[in-house]
Parts: sequence; C-alpha cells; structure tokens
Amino acid sequence: MPRYEFSKKVRREADERSGGRCEALGEIYGLEPGQRCNAPFKAGAKEFDHFPVPATEKGSDTLDNCVVCCPTCHAHKTRTFDIPVQAKVKRVSDKHRGIRPASKWGSGTRQKAEPQRSATRRIEKWSLLS
Repeated sequence: MPRYEFSKKVRREADERSGGRCEALGEIYGLEPGQRCNAPFKAGAKEFDHFPVPATEKGSDTLDNCVVCCPTCHAHKTRTFDIPVQAKVKRVSDKHRGIRPASKWGSGTRQKAEPQRSATRRIEKWSLLS
C-alpha cells in the first residue's frame, strides 16, 4: 500500500503554523476532548502526523492534514488508533479475498488421531474413608 509523505514545503509551513508547540488535539492523541497538548518541542523533537486522513490515502499529504506533534502524542495515536485500524482493514480485506488467518496450531492439514478404545491402565477409585 503506498504511503503519501509530506513535502519539505508542507512540513516547513506546518512547523511555522505550530509556533514551536505540539498541535495534537483531543482524545485521539490521549488528551481531553478539545484539549491541545501545546508542549514545546525539545531539541527539535517533533513529528509530522497525517490526521484526519491516513497516510495511505491519496491526497493525505496536504498542509490541512498535517499535524505537528510531540513524540508522546504521536506514539499514543499510533498505538491506540493507527495500528488497530490498519489491522482491521487488513483483516477485512483478507476476508473478502478469501484469505484465512494463519492458525497458531499449524496449517490444519494434520490427520485426526483415531479415538482411544480403552484406558491404558485401570482407573482405581480412591476412598478418603479407608
């Protein structure tokens, strides 16, 4: 799946717009609804996030879709939103293409064992009263 990256021009303009502070906003970044992180960037530690349109969508590389954020906010969104959404998209896509997920027990082509006809040893009943 192609990924649409921001151009240097878009990153520069977004950086200027941010005023040197994190633009992450709301619950998707682990904040209260409507709250902006606003943390100052330390030693140039800033990341350019695609939101609301994901990086895999054509046209997602615009200034309007670029959020300059601190590594903490970006990591939260990636961990709690981006990765789960991508995994679901893959599962749904695979399902529609007829691809079954791999079983943790192997390919499922093993033969079934014949049922056991008798116990290998006699089962004794133990009494607590003896």
